[in-house]
Amino acid sequence: MMIEVLCRLWDKIHPGKDAGRRGCRSCGFCCESYGGYLHASPGDIERWRRLGREDLLALVNAFGWIWIDPAHGRRGDPCPFLQRDAEDKALCAIHEIKPDMCREYPSLDHGRHCVRGIYIPRQSPARKSSVH
Repeated sequence: MMIEVLCRLWDKIHPGKDAGRRGCRSCGFCCESYGGYLHASPGDIERWRRLGREDLLALVNAFGWIWIDPAHGRRGDPCPFLQRDAEDKALCAIHEIKPDMCREYPSLDHGRHCVRGIYIPRQSPARKSSVH
């Protein structure tokens, strides 16, 4: 929370500074880098059950790891729902119901910077629902 306040203060003092280096570029690098090391939250499991998404539930193991190949019990692709449109553009095929870990990335643990080093400010709940 404090880091967000400091970033807003920085923006007021230095308007426009690094504005071109903010916001998700939809490159998919985070999904390719981290997509094989994710857990489903209890909220994810409940949401997917409520929506009847047995296809997603089948990719969760007993420990909560996701994108597990049900036939072999091993991790499959980093994210089987990443759809690459071009070399530098990708989309999430389950964006509306994607895992909470994906929704929260990049977190304060990452300094709100993605794997490419781009600052991605946290959106307010009102704006989140209208994005994508």
